[in-house]
Amino acid sequence: MSTSAKLSEKKSTADIAVEQYVTKTRSKAKASTEEEAASSKFADIKSNMFHKITLQSDFSPEEKSKAVAKALTYDAEKSKEENDAQIAAFEEFKSYLMERRKDMSKEIIRLSDTEAFSELQSVLQDMNTGLLNFENDIKPLIEIIDAIHRLNIESGGAMYDVFKEVEEDRAEEKRLAELRELQEKQLDEFNRTITTLNEEINVLREDKSFFGFGSTKKSALREIERKKTEIDNTKNQITGLREEIENTVSERKTSFGHLAHEKAKLRELLDITSDEHRERQKALVKSATDFVVTTEEKTGSVLKHMEAMKGQIGNIDKVNGQMRRVFTIVTEGIKDAEGNNSSLVEDLKAPAENETSLQQLDREDKLEYVNRHVDSLNSSKVNTLATLGELQEESMNIKSMNDTNSQQIAKTQQMHAGGTAGVASRLTMVLSAVSSAALNESSTSAENTLAQMNAMTRNIAQSEAIQNATNIHLQNDKLMEAIEQLKSYKDVSDKATQIARAGLEEQKTRQRELEETAAALADSVKQAKGVTADVLQADSAVASSEPEERVADKPGQFEL
Repeated sequence: MSTSAKLSEKKSTADIAVEQYVTKTRSKAKASTEEEAASSKFADIKSNMFHKITLQSDFSPEEKSKAVAKALTYDAEKSKEENDAQIAAFEEFKSYLMERRKDMSKEIIRLSDTEAFSELQSVLQDMNTGLLNFENDIKPLIEIIDAIHRLNIESGGAMYDVFKEVEEDRAEEKRLAELRELQEKQLDEFNRTITTLNEEINVLREDKSFFGFGSTKKSALREIERKKTEIDNTKNQITGLREEIENTVSERKTSFGHLAHEKAKLRELLDITSDEHRERQKALVKSATDFVVTTEEKTGSVLKHMEAMKGQIGNIDKVNGQMRRVFTIVTEGIKDAEGNNSSLVEDLKAPAENETSLQQLDREDKLEYVNRHVDSLNSSKVNTLATLGELQEESMNIKSMNDTNSQQIAKTQQMHAGGTAGVASRLTMVLSAVSSAALNESSTSAENTLAQMNAMTRNIAQSEAIQNATNIHLQNDKLMEAIEQLKSYKDVSDKATQIARAGLEEQKTRQRELEETAAALADSVKQAKGVTADVLQADSAVASSEPEERVADKPGQFEL
């Protein structure tokens, strides 16, 4: 079978890959006018000799290289135009390859996933929002647990005392709220009173004499003045009430300033109902579950994009490899052609024996053609080697992209499977730990409360025992006091008896003396009663026995 038949019989794998991949991507990207023009430019490329050699034949790479070398070697038996056509065909083939390389570069650019930043935004937004929701839901619960824990371990029974203070605060706040409500109602009542009085004053001002055409009646004016005075008094009451409202503040002081945060958290725990706490914990469980679901969805979506990119990278790597193979074949063919052309130049430089002037002119013309051919081939070689170098660099970049993509896929697969499961497991442990911590603090609080109750009842019992014992002593003291009182009464009684005895004896003596005195008195009374008679009788006796004296000489006697 001839070489041309072999060239036209079968396409190479590289050509199929190039054409299929470029055609596929062009159909997806809706090829631009420029691409359509390029396609039209190379519509007959399959008839190009170098295209047949490198892409259509089933030759081995060495055979293709030799065929390229032969096609690029100046054929002295052909005309200058035919040799120039060979070089032109080679340049056209190279342009075609550059066009395919440009298409490949476009496909590399198209590897930039248009949804990559959307995916990044979604991952950042959804996953971080899920994390923030979980943090917001768990933070207040953790703070309450920590506060209760610190109160439970605080020496001196701080939990009960702080709880008691909180309840007293709440009672005081309730009292103040009710008082403020009453004060506000009273303030409203005062304002309504002033409004009513002003309305009544306006009515009184219209109470005029002479059928409404005169001045306000004096009685109405007096009533107006009375109501104004009442308004002034009410305003004074309002002023006083406002001052009272301003001074209606809690003056309670805490005994636990160093536990202010813990007290506030305990208050928060007590102010929220059990149903609200239950809803809080439900929200925490939901945010944890939502985070796991979001993590699984987002890592799965990222993994899907990465796996799709891996397939694209594989296709481009395949095309790049085929393109490098073609340029390597061409480069090796150029090297062999350079050797062949160099030998031809040397042959043409040496004049033939007995060479005529026409033969010399013909030889030198051919030498010039060959030199031009060599120059063109050399320029083409430089461009080809530069392109091959760029293809090698692109191959390294593609390999780097592929390695990075593979690592990312492996990492994302781990996150999607093990990572998500690990997060779910740790979230389960955290939620269990939170619940366990809350129950533990509940148990500790109950234990501390029981201990406080035991201490309180023990103190009461001890106090009762002491009181009972003290009561015995008090009873003994009362008995002693009674004994002392009885002793005192006995002493008093003895002394009273002694005094009574002495009194009675003295009384007896006085009675005898009284009897004797009474008898003497009786005698004295008798004598007193008979004194006149006795005196008169005595005087009569004297008168009869003595001479009569002049009455005027006796003192105290009056003359009759």
